[in-house]
Amino acid sequence: MIVLFFGDVYGKPGRFALLQKLPDLMAEYKSDFVIVNVENLADGRGLTEKTLKPLFNQGVDVVTGGNHLWDRAESLEYIAHEKRIIKPINYPASAPGSDSYIITKSGLTLGVMCLTGQIFMPPCDSPFHAFDRLWEDADHSIPWLVDFHAESTSEKRAFGWYVDGRAAVVVGTHTHIQTADEEILPQKTAYLTDVGMTGAHDSVIGVKKEIILEKLRSAVPRRYETSDKGLMINAAVFELDNDSGRALSIKRLRIPVER
Repeated sequence: MIVLFFGDVYGKPGRFALLQKLPDLMAEYKSDFVIVNVENLADGRGLTEKTLKPLFNQGVDVVTGGNHLWDRAESLEYIAHEKRIIKPINYPASAPGSDSYIITKSGLTLGVMCLTGQIFMPPCDSPFHAFDRLWEDADHSIPWLVDFHAESTSEKRAFGWYVDGRAAVVVGTHTHIQTADEEILPQKTAYLTDVGMTGAHDSVIGVKKEIILEKLRSAVPRRYETSDKGLMINAAVFELDNDSGRALSIKRLRIPVER
């Protein structure tokens, strides 16, 4: 089976880039499943029903979140009822969103879960313990993809080793900077520290670079504005064995998008 995973889609430029290229990429890679991290979907903070529905209509199967998932209060009820929105499972049970989601299409099945890191991140429970708790009750006969939403590369790397041979895929999100360390770990788990950002790369992780430079130079708070220059898709393609669920290959994607 072929899984397409798209890194943090940032605001309107990121949505435009994804929707422009998604049909072609699905056809080119003959993808069976499409997963997108959407915690920055609505102008960089959270999501809305209006911004998310076009992704589902275009063929996205399930979406993952992160620490910004709940930033828009008007969307909390939608997140609670749309089961295809996966929250980090090491956040409180009362936070809206699905703990995990199992996709079945054309005789193939994939499980998806999301966790956040603890280093340089808002307070949350241990992702290691949270994974173990979910894994106890998970269906081990199907492959599982884990979106590990974290700041620290060392924490992501440690988590990859921790679940090697259990999860089929560990793909990092949150930093918006794609790393070049894709590999198949010894027990056949596909690993990538960070898949990167889908959005405007002529920016500082999605925000107009002039604003960030002035803030860093002067220390005076500035209102963030989403950049719309240098659109690029950051994604990864994973091939999993249909019988064993183990990873066969991993490929990073960096695709410029013209307006």
